[in-house]
Amino acid sequence: MIIFYLLTIFASLPIIAYILAQKTNNKGLIFGLTIIAMTFCLVIFISKFALIGSVQKQNINNKIFDQIYVDSKISTEYLKEIEDLLEDQELKNWLIGLITKSIDLKKLNSAESLIAFSENFFTTSNEKIIFYGLYTSLRDQKFPEFKDSSFAIGLDSKTPCLIKDGKINLFIMNGPEIPIATKEFKNIQDIKITNSDSMIPGFDLTSAKLNQETIEFNIEITCLENNKNYYLKNLVVLDNSSTHNTYKINLNEWLKDSQEL
Repeated sequence: MIIFYLLTIFASLPIIAYILAQKTNNKGLIFGLTIIAMTFCLVIFISKFALIGSVQKQNINNKIFDQIYVDSKISTEYLKEIEDLLEDQELKNWLIGLITKSIDLKKLNSAESLIAFSENFFTTSNEKIIFYGLYTSLRDQKFPEFKDSSFAIGLDSKTPCLIKDGKINLFIMNGPEIPIATKEFKNIQDIKITNSDSMIPGFDLTSAKLNQETIEFNIEITCLENNKNYYLKNLVVLDNSSTHNTYKINLNEWLKDSQEL
């Protein structure tokens, strides 16, 4: 843009010299036409209403949507073009819009190619949450039978006391130390874990089922009558033939908190 300004100033020097010369006619006309021409150039090339940039954006947008409507993978040529054409934040906004529209139209091949291209552009924590949310929406469209996955503690489960408060965490066995779900409770029979209990969109029960992972869960409780603490840890293999999985806790599974021994 600075180069454009410099070129404009340089190009206007002969006109300025002509206007300042003493023996020249039609100075007002020349000056007026010069102002009109320069204004036109600014509007066409660098203003927020720049027609050249707008036309380029509209053309590439139309090309990408042509591929989305037939559920084709988006051409790498088109993706490179929008990367070169758009500023960083505008590119992210475009990608969010294109991915969302592809998923809404159930054009999952197009959405998947856009997701794969987009991942490297979402770098901050907040941006990654947005990206994982887009990924989760795509996954749930591809595998709708797993989208409502849940895990509950059986109604006939036993506890060593009346519960004052408690907490359950679910982890992938031999996986990261980030739980796929976490929930606080007052009653053991109230425990029902769904994808909404995950800390990171897409890293949840559905993900565990799709990858046929074994789940490690731990529960901690505080007793109402004496504030004693108990915990249990166990493994469960999720049944992929059922959306809903339950686990019955036997009384002998509970252990006293080691700090109280």
